[in-house]
Amino acid sequence: MKIYGVMKKLTLILSISLLSAMAFAQDIVVSFTGVNANGGYQRLDSVAIHNYSQSWDRTAIYPDTVMIASVTGIENHSIDNYMLSPNVPNPFGGHTEFELFVYEAGNVSVSVCDLAGRQYASYNGNLDAGVHRFEAVLSDPKVYVLSAVANGRTSSIKMVNLGRGNANAIAYNGYSLENKIVVSGDFNVNDVMKYTGYATFNGVLYESRPVTKVQTGSETILLEFDIVECNTPSLTEISLERCVSYSFGGEVLTQSGDYVRTFQDVNGCDSVVLLHLEITNNGIPVYSEVEINTCANPFVYNGETFTESGGYQQVLTAANGCDSIVLLWLHLGTGVYDERDGNSYCSITIGEQEWLSENMRYLPSVNYLSDASVADERYYVYGYDGMDVFEAMENSNYSEYGVLYNWKAAQTACPAGWHLPSDAEWSQLEVYLQNNGYNFDDYIDTDNDRATHNVIAKSLASTSGWGDCVDENTPGWLQPKNNTSSFNGKPAGMKIATSQFQEKGYRTWWWTSNTESGDSNSAWDRRLKYDLEELSKTHNHKSVGVSVRCVRN
Repeated sequence: MKIYGVMKKLTLILSISLLSAMAFAQDIVVSFTGVNANGGYQRLDSVAIHNYSQSWDRTAIYPDTVMIASVTGIENHSIDNYMLSPNVPNPFGGHTEFELFVYEAGNVSVSVCDLAGRQYASYNGNLDAGVHRFEAVLSDPKVYVLSAVANGRTSSIKMVNLGRGNANAIAYNGYSLENKIVVSGDFNVNDVMKYTGYATFNGVLYESRPVTKVQTGSETILLEFDIVECNTPSLTEISLERCVSYSFGGEVLTQSGDYVRTFQDVNGCDSVVLLHLEITNNGIPVYSEVEINTCANPFVYNGETFTESGGYQQVLTAANGCDSIVLLWLHLGTGVYDERDGNSYCSITIGEQEWLSENMRYLPSVNYLSDASVADERYYVYGYDGMDVFEAMENSNYSEYGVLYNWKAAQTACPAGWHLPSDAEWSQLEVYLQNNGYNFDDYIDTDNDRATHNVIAKSLASTSGWGDCVDENTPGWLQPKNNTSSFNGKPAGMKIATSQFQEKGYRTWWWTSNTESGDSNSAWDRRLKYDLEELSKTHNHKSVGVSVRCVRN
């Protein structure tokens, strides 16, 4: 039996022989720590131990009492948490002491690092089993981590230095002498135990609140005393995020960092608060843009109700006190339900026409890139090369940009009550936009010619997703100013005749229902391009795959 002296922590190792014929034996380690009413550590004079299951009593008297015997069939519990005692005092003014319980003789290394991992002091040596005392001297006021490694086991505690020592060092201060005591009595795993601590403070003997429990393995038992002691301040850590400043201990802090302040608690004792403060944005609001296309009317966003399409600015205050400014681009439309596949679309009225404000997603089948045809229907999803409809729908391009149709498939892409617009219907849309203030330069055209003053690309393009362009008044320039018509044209790209996808993010095309005169294998379309001001009238081979917009019958 061995006895080790400890300043702040009393360690009891119970290891009693069982009758089971197991091959290996392990130890149960029960560590006792006293704590006062301030949350600080209280030195234990003794611990009264009562075993209800075996009906015996023992008293562990300071310094530590260690009872050693053979226990079989016990789980090998880690004793890492029992190695380092809390340093005293903590916080400290440049000097502090701590103890290290070495479970078995061997090489021991001890180090002190700051929270960034920079090492300030260290110790290395071969130590016998028992309790060893050390002193740490540190020159910089800050938070440190004290770590010990012994026989492959590691233990760490956090320390707060409020003063300045004359060096950075760890000094070895000696070893507790061994005593021997013979303890008899039985102990079995799952015995019901009662532990009561005793401590003397200012000449008065105090009894802790008893702890009664089923002892299943190694652990630390916390014994609480109603002792108010102001010698060792309690330590509280707080992490906060604030926008501009934070008032702490009567001081206004405006810089991120770690701050230590001492306050008085309800008992009149010092309480040390370690504040980890992060000042974000320096008071500059965080800007974000949100584009929403919805058929819900009225539409509620961040508690505000909207009944008209347009651009709206909302100022929100985050939990850290910072303003967050949201620029909302809202496009309200009428809901359109496609009974064929259950897809729903939004629609908008432009002049005397009602258009879908989304590309069609009708996908009865899907084709390989190499499978092209003029005579038969073909369906493609940008970025997908296969024939599994469900896999194609899981591709993010399906929900974002819709389906790419060859001209034959485009003829039947629209839901009931809607149709593929003709070249003339596209021209009607263009003339309305030119003559009603949707030109980027606000010029009001007066003729019925789609080709004159056709600078309406920005009014048709979505407010994001386009390649950036330095040319003013193109879809790629100042994209949040796009989409004044709520048409919401996205750069969906195309499937070209050479079995490739291309131009997503830069161009988009929509079929018309009209074949190009003189070429039965080509049809007219409309194109938006990230660096052009106009909605272009072009033509494509009927085998390529491009998007479809529908107009109401």
